[in-house]
Amino acid sequence: MTMPGRGRHARRDRGLPPSKWIPISLVAALVAALAVTAVVYMYASPVERSAAPPPPTVPGVRPTPTSCVPTSDLVPPCGAWWGMHVPPDRERGLVADVTAMESRIGRKLDITISYHDMSETDAGRFFRDDESDLAEERVLFLGWESTIWAGNVDIPWHAIARGELDRVIDAQAERVKEYGKPVLIGFDGEKDREESGQTPEEYIAAYKRIVDRFRQAGADNALWVWGVTGYYPFRDRWKPYYPGDDYVDWISYDPYNFATCRGAKWQSFEETVQPTYEWFQQNGFAHKPLMLAEYGTESDSADPSARADWYRGIPAAMKRMPNLKAIIQWNNTDADDCDFSLTGPGVLEAFAEAGKDPYFQQPLP
Repeated sequence: MTMPGRGRHARRDRGLPPSKWIPISLVAALVAALAVTAVVYMYASPVERSAAPPPPTVPGVRPTPTSCVPTSDLVPPCGAWWGMHVPPDRERGLVADVTAMESRIGRKLDITISYHDMSETDAGRFFRDDESDLAEERVLFLGWESTIWAGNVDIPWHAIARGELDRVIDAQAERVKEYGKPVLIGFDGEKDREESGQTPEEYIAAYKRIVDRFRQAGADNALWVWGVTGYYPFRDRWKPYYPGDDYVDWISYDPYNFATCRGAKWQSFEETVQPTYEWFQQNGFAHKPLMLAEYGTESDSADPSARADWYRGIPAAMKRMPNLKAIIQWNNTDADDCDFSLTGPGVLEAFAEAGKDPYFQQPLP
């Protein structure tokens, strides 16, 4: 699979023989044309950029990509996907919940995430309820957890690696293959917080077993997301859990501004997200697209406007982190009663405003 950034260190041309020299006047004309095209492209909308003809090229100079159509790995070249985890209401159904939220924020979500266990019940089955209907106009991200929610049973990674869950894995692979469209799948995100005594080696063996079974079944439309907490003090734990480039299409992390919920210092969106982003860029992962599989902020009792301002600052911050290609707001309350829902004075309006920035107006696959 082609990933952004590959070819960056490709061998440069060592020059052309005299018979291939190009007149200076022609080079000057081509350079001028490139400059004009670049200016027009810079101020065009994503849709206009996608439809524009390719710019002229100068021999030996790599042209700037003009297409904003996402890659085969669902990477948007010209910006980032705008998404949300909308807590499902079983009475209404997932599509109704998502479309109701979209009406409130005045735009469609590009990407949504839903969670599954490894049971053979509806809780585990991919494309549960109306997930496939939701994916008609959105990118679908399926989070898959090594547990059985009914009874709160944890499935050991070594059991998965030995093949004890192959029947479950193979059934999921057949569903994904039949579905046909590219779909993002993340297995056991945030494993770096593991406290059960399981090892990174066991995690990697389980992860590879799952991916290999999907590939053997021909479910090549599955795109694999490897995820960590993104909690910066855990950064030394991340590399040991990495399954390798051949098994990872996207990397995700889940940054939160916990603020008053955990007695933490208030941080802006950029302060919350950037340290881990920079770590990935500087530690051998810059060739992989990043996403925030979850993110959000608590409120600030001392400043009622802080939460809205936090979301309002997202577009400017994102443009300084160009390899962050998807962000999914977690519109919910966690097990510790930390509230990351889009509530409070002006919060939903600020989130909606941020989501209408051109950076998040990318053509869907």
